[in-house]
Amino acid sequence: SAADYGILSKSNSRISEAVNRKAQKHFKKDSQRKSGAEWSTLSDQSLMCRFFMHNILYRAFYTAHGQWIYTTSGYNASKLDKGVRDRIKSVYYNSSIVFVNQIDIVNGKTIYIVEIQDDKSIRKLRVDDDDMEIVQEFEK
Repeated sequence: SAADYGILSKSNSRISEAVNRKAQKHFKKDSQRKSGAEWSTLSDQSLMCRFFMHNILYRAFYTAHGQWIYTTSGYNASKLDKGVRDRIKSVYYNSSIVFVNQIDIVNGKTIYIVEIQDDKSIRKLRVDDDDMEIVQEFEK
């Protein structure tokens, strides 16, 4: 919801034209198949662009000056990168992948927060290029 992100305004009139142009230029740079873009100003004056691509909801975050910071998306296991899925399943072979939050950050790095579960527990894993660690675990 808007309150979750501290959104002040969904109106582009609150976003300065220069910042808006800089952020929109970055957004449009690789905008193939993006749809339904909605820009918001957050309480710290940074920007968020909410959009859909391949039927997945994305949120792109920009500084108050229009510089891209990161983009998040969430989806089910079927859309998870095969290499990442294989890494998880090689360790947690009895677990099902339930949901994925993907965070794309500067320098082309991607971090995955992956929810898995088996008969006994639910785990959240943080997976990136170099590491895989449990960040949360619950017993059923």
